[in-house]
Amino acid sequence: MNSRRVVLALVGLTLVASFAVRLASLGYPGEFAFDEVYYAKDARAILKGHLGPGDAELAWEPGIEISWPHPEMGKLAIAAGQAILGFHPWGWRIASAIAGTILLALIYPLARRLRLPRAWALAALLLAASDMLLIAQSRIATLDIFVGVWTVLCIYLALVYVQSGRRWWWLVACGAAGGMALGTKWSGALALVAAIAILVVLHRREPGRPLSDRLLDAFAALPLVILCLVVLPAAIYFASYTLYFTHGHTLPQWWELHKQMWEFNMNLQAEHSYASRAHTWIFDARPVWYYYEGEPLVRGIIAMGNPLLWWASVPATIALLGVAIARRDRRLLLPPLLVVLLYLPWLGTTRTSFLYYMTPVVPFMAIALASALALLAGSEHIRCRWAALSFAAGGLAMYLLWHPLGSAAQAVFWSGPLHVSRGAAVAATGLGVALVLAAAVATLVLPRLRGVWRYLSWAYVGVVGGTAAVFLPIVLARPITLEHFYRLMWFSSWI
Repeated sequence: MNSRRVVLALVGLTLVASFAVRLASLGYPGEFAFDEVYYAKDARAILKGHLGPGDAELAWEPGIEISWPHPEMGKLAIAAGQAILGFHPWGWRIASAIAGTILLALIYPLARRLRLPRAWALAALLLAASDMLLIAQSRIATLDIFVGVWTVLCIYLALVYVQSGRRWWWLVACGAAGGMALGTKWSGALALVAAIAILVVLHRREPGRPLSDRLLDAFAALPLVILCLVVLPAAIYFASYTLYFTHGHTLPQWWELHKQMWEFNMNLQAEHSYASRAHTWIFDARPVWYYYEGEPLVRGIIAMGNPLLWWASVPATIALLGVAIARRDRRLLLPPLLVVLLYLPWLGTTRTSFLYYMTPVVPFMAIALASALALLAGSEHIRCRWAALSFAAGGLAMYLLWHPLGSAAQAVFWSGPLHVSRGAAVAATGLGVALVLAAAVATLVLPRLRGVWRYLSWAYVGVVGGTAAVFLPIVLARPITLEHFYRLMWFSSWI
């Protein structure tokens, strides 16, 4: 794409459309959806000042807060919305909608910092904007969208710090963003881990300089890194409990609160119909229904990823890691490495957990997939008009043909396995994966195919967008027929 203005205009249009989607019927349902029953009420308790010590045995509890196992920053954001718009659905959801839009606004500059060309940075934004989980999380008053936006900002600022002459104030800002992520949920600490990884991977290479000198420079920089990425986030985390202390709690009570938080977060073993293990999340295996109304018309809100984005991100991430290591290309290593750092630690958890914990990972899955598509397409110029037509054709085809495609998907993934052996189903899936990988290898080996692949890639981005349009009714709680609903349920585990 030649015109920077065209790309920036498309970025702006995407953000405006995404914000409109996040605001559309934001007040529905007019009741608490899923965990809003905790966070919206606790935000109101913060505004009302109901945070003081309780009876002697439970004096450590923050008043009538129910969601005390998580820090306060996310609840303070929800409270800010209520302070402006009142205690009703728009009031407790508006902060999430704003946070979700800011997260998307960071995708394009983040992708550019990861050295994606303008066209493919735009593709990353379009992929992220087409993810149903990010849309759903931006329309409900829970914490994960806030963890997501602070994580993306923290990593973006770490890149700015490294790529802009290592000016200390960028590292301070990076640590502050990481502290906000940590102050929302403990899992926000992964943002700081990713930021440190960026500093390590993108350290200065100075050929010919003695190793001893380089080690001395590293040790000289270490105090600043510790101050910004350890001490500052810890201070911001502690500051999130300012109201806790001003309402009469003591430091020993705060410490007891954190002992209880540790016990809850590390050992929770509650039964829940939508709970799932972390290794299944990236395959979109078990979404979470936040809201559901049954017959005669179905209205629901589902927290699920865009399957065509999530499934494709798995081979894209693996392939990028392999190519980056083989080429010793640090620039190419970062997108898949960020996915790995934000996702793989969850595999070690044994507590009750849910697919929506993937919210901070999705932006990097989109960037990793766009990076893989860019790698396969090569470095030749992309014609804006043909890329746009390919994107539109892919999106329109998916939207218009979703009925037969949905029927086929349901038959292959749901009805079919009931009538064939497990081995046959696995073999068919393996064959499909092998064909995709063979096409990718052929593209790398035969450069002439890249001209075709370049525009097929944009068509695929369009298909991902068309998929989001198809599933949007069960993200925005639009009324649909029962037949329409079951056409969207490709797997029995999605219900």
